Formats: sequence, structure tokens, C-alpha cells
Amino acid sequence: MFVDHARIWVSAGAGGDGSASFRREAHVPRGGPDGGDGGRGGDVVLVAEPGMTTLADLRQRRHVRAKPGGKGSRRRSHGANGADVVLGVPPGTVVREGEDGAWIGELLAPDDRLVVAHGGKGGRGNVHFASATHRAPTHFEKGLPGEERWVELELKLIADIGLVGAPNAGKSTLLAALTASRPEIGDYPFTTTSPNLGVVAFDDDRRAVIADVPGLIEGANEGRGLGHAFLRHVERTRVLVAVVDGAAADPVGEWQAVEEELRQHDPALLERPMPMVVTKQDLPLASDRWPEVRARLREAGRRPIPISARTGAGLAELRRVMATALDEAMAREASTIGADTEVRVHRFDPLDEGWQVVAEADALRVRGRRIEASAARTNFDNAESRDRFQRSLERLGIDAELRRLGATTGTTVRIGPVELEWEDEA
Repeated sequence: MFVDHARIWVSAGAGGDGSASFRREAHVPRGGPDGGDGGRGGDVVLVAEPGMTTLADLRQRRHVRAKPGGKGSRRRSHGANGADVVLGVPPGTVVREGEDGAWIGELLAPDDRLVVAHGGKGGRGNVHFASATHRAPTHFEKGLPGEERWVELELKLIADIGLVGAPNAGKSTLLAALTASRPEIGDYPFTTTSPNLGVVAFDDDRRAVIADVPGLIEGANEGRGLGHAFLRHVERTRVLVAVVDGAAADPVGEWQAVEEELRQHDPALLERPMPMVVTKQDLPLASDRWPEVRARLREAGRRPIPISARTGAGLAELRRVMATALDEAMAREASTIGADTEVRVHRFDPLDEGWQVVAEADALRVRGRRIEASAARTNFDNAESRDRFQRSLERLGIDAELRRLGATTGTTVRIGPVELEWEDEA
């Protein structure tokens, strides 16, 4: 089954906690701390698999979780890193945030990799916190949680040539005649309900990937018919072949409706090389009407090629014209490399290094990446760890700001994933 859209929940593994242990061996007095670090949590990674053409597998796997890192242990033993989860996707997959649609990345070439959820870092063991004045620390860090979010996956087929036209115009039959592809073909509207791919060979031993895109009807860009869901698949094709049904009641008018849908979706599509064929010339109705159809299309600036996919008439000329159009498209790409490169601006976030305190309905919330990470790493069941975190609040000025905003005994203070109850010292 062809599926070109999927939404999945990805959850990376949490980092393992560090260890608070002390060296205890015979004849080794005051052995000191030897707690090891926790392991890194596993990532969730997408990999473009060559030959894969559908997202159907991910429709059946809505929740993906990577393994957490292992805890550190005595003798400075490092916890095991969590195993990554690697998901195969077709080349041409675009990845966006599930909540706001923000662009995350895309996988175009086979074996491209994209991490969509990073595992949490492991916490440090107590061996890192020993000093000349504090030789037996019980403090250790907890591992950070892994990233988790909904992501939207959208497949845009990567083909050199795309066949576009109205439903039942003969695109699937033409694809079968040009390639070894064998799409299911029937005599009814919307024969093709998903794109088909094939490889066409030219006379100079070159080959190109060609796609048959489901038929477009008037209003397709607004969601009517089948075309709306598949218009995205023509976005990455270098050459479009306009397929006109020579046996239609109004071949030219039918094509003009398809052309308008392409324009409404993306006007740049009509600027690409676009050879035109008029199909079904083996039928008397189409062959008798051909002179009139050719004259009307030439008035519109087109140079249509009469073909019959069933008898093979006109296919040799079509191959030659497609090869020339593909050369033109590739030459245009080479001359504009870098001209339309998307620039992504990464603006400085003041909360990366700083912090702020905001009032919520029932609590005060401290925001700031560093202090939130520090709270997530702190083991509040350990008195030494609590004291260390409190000193951080005082050193950064957060303690004073909380008091200024009215924090008193019993006030709830939230810092990242941690919820604390404020307690004034006597």
C-alpha cells in the first residue's frame, strides 16, 4: 500500500544516573569516591533506505521509544549507552514538527540520516565533585530526560520526469509502455490512486526515473478528487510531461483545467520543461480529432506529440524529446546552484544562558535552559544535592527574584520538569 504521510510520537532514551559510591578495599584507607557516570540515552534516527517508496510501515508503528542509558556504578564504571532506534524511510521524506509544522529536516539521498529525538546525557558520578576541602561528596547527577515530540513525515517522490494529466488520460498505460513498470490499469475514472514509478531508457544508454501522478481535476489544489494529496509529488520532478486525453469530450479544455491546478499549487511548476503528448491515437475518435486539437494547442504555444501507448506510435519521438528536456532542466539546475538555497537563521535565545521568573495561576515558574537542566539533574532526595542546587539559585540571583515576586513558605516553584515547595529559613 502506498502511503505518503505519517505522524509518529518519538521518545529518546533518558540518560542514566551517575553513581555515589566509595572505594572500599582492604589495606586502602580513605579510598575516596569512585562513582561512575551514567550512560547516554538512545536517539531516534531516520535513515533513507534505497528502494523504499512508502511510509506504510510507520503507519503501523505510531509510538517509537529508544532505550535509556544505564546507571553508573562503583569503581568509576560508566553506565551502558542506550541503543538507538533506527527507522527506515523512503528517500524524499520531509520531516516537520507535529505541533506547529516547523521544518526539522529532509532525507533526499539513500543512507541520509536525521536524528529526530536526541537521547539525554548521562549524569556524572560523585568522583567528579571531590575537592581538597570536600573529599567525600555524596552528590551525583541524575541523567537528563530524552527529547520527545510528535513528528510529521511527508513523502515527496524524487523522480526525473513526472506524467501529469486528467484522470483516465492514459498516464499509467504510457508509463507501462515506456518502462518495465506494470501498474494496474482499468477503464474507469481515477484508475491510479497512488503514484507509480518506473525507469525509462533513452537511446544514448541513459536512464531516468519517471513517475505517473494520479489524475488532477478542477479544484484539486483545494482538496477535490485524488490530486490534492499527490500534487506534492510533482514538486521534485525536473521535467513534467503533459498528458492530454485525445479521446476526451474536450481534450484542450480538460488540459487547461489541469494546467490551472498546477498553477494554483505552485506557479513555478509551469516554468519547467514540459513536453506534451496527445494520447489514444489508435482510437478513430482521437485520430480524427487530432488536426483540430493540434491547431488549438499550437495556438497556446505548445508542440504536441501524437502517440499511442498501445501500438507504440510516437514513443520514439517522445523519448528523444524527454531526453532533451531533461538535459535542459539539468543545465538550468547547474547554473542556479546556490541561488535558491534556503537560508535558515538561528537567532540567539536569551534563555539559553539567562533566566526569568514568571507568575502562573498557582505557582512561580523559573525559565532558562541551564537552570532547567540543572534542576533535572538534581537528586532532591539527597541533602547535599539539594544544598548545591540552592546555592546555584542564590548565586544566579534567582532566589532573590523569587522572594521579590512573593515566594513564601508553601509557594509552589516549578523549574523545568521539577516542582518544588518553597520553604523560608528560620
